[in-house]
Amino acid sequence: MGEDDSSADLGTVVAAVRSRLESTHPAHEALRSTAWAIENAEPELALDDLCHIIHFFGVRMTQEEYSTLQAVARAFSMTELLEESRLDPFVGM
Repeated sequence: MGEDDSSADLGTVVAAVRSRLESTHPAHEALRSTAWAIENAEPELALDDLCHIIHFFGVRMTQEEYSTLQAVARAFSMTELLEESRLDPFVGM
């Protein structure tokens, strides 16, 4: 998986997670800035933001989305980020 593919995959996960949230949910606006980081060629920052948003707001994600994040983290040599973020409790819907 190349960096461009990883950025696109990350954008897909952010869009999917965001689409499940009510527009009034505080994480909805935070995820907008995450999407902005992806659009502005800062996927590493976006991945970090996404992990913090999921953990802080308790946002749920599917196993498939988490698997995509794992692949993205490997592509950007950021696997420790997912380990440190401890997102497992938020995976599975």
